[in-house]
Amino acid sequence: MQFNGSLEELQALVAQLGQPGHWVHQGAFEMYVLDAEDTNIRLNWWPRSGELRLVGDPAERVGLEAALRALLP
Repeated sequence: MQFNGSLEELQALVAQLGQPGHWVHQGAFEMYVLDAEDTNIRLNWWPRSGELRLVGDPAERVGLEAALRALLP
């Protein structure tokens, strides 16, 4: 997936997913960590390239990835 907007724009899109979490700056990329104790899903975004990647349990990612793709411009 690709997202070439600003961090603030991405944060607004992710908020629409309704998945509580928090953002962490990880050097070259930004990471959204879901707060649910029973998940290991993370959303990584590299602003320079626009690459957007969900990582974690594949079974949990499917629905979230589809919802995120639907929100992306």
